[in-house]
Amino acid sequence: MEFSLKVDDVTSGAPNVITLKGDVDVVLELPLDRLGISISKGNKIKLVIHKEKDQDLHKYKIYAWGIVYYVGEGITRISIGGLQLDIKKELPLKIGEKVYVGLI
Repeated sequence: MEFSLKVDDVTSGAPNVITLKGDVDVVLELPLDRLGISISKGNKIKLVIHKEKDQDLHKYKIYAWGIVYYVGEGITRISIGGLQLDIKKELPLKIGEKVYVGLI
């Protein structure tokens, strides 16, 4: 699954809460300073979610794996090392399923 998004807001603080809008609405927690990554309002980002690990990792700004822990009521929630990714759409994923998440 791939979604084309635009950064709507980035909070300061740790972790940063990034709001993205586009193909879907997304809220993502990331410690941008610790990762050494800059994301600003207006940036275009592609969110990629796969069930299999991508072998071409150099194309991603961020690449991690997470566990789906909620799907329902119009939202999919994925925990990535304790950080939360909320996608405001019910994706065809199952609770407990491991997924790979990348930002391009």
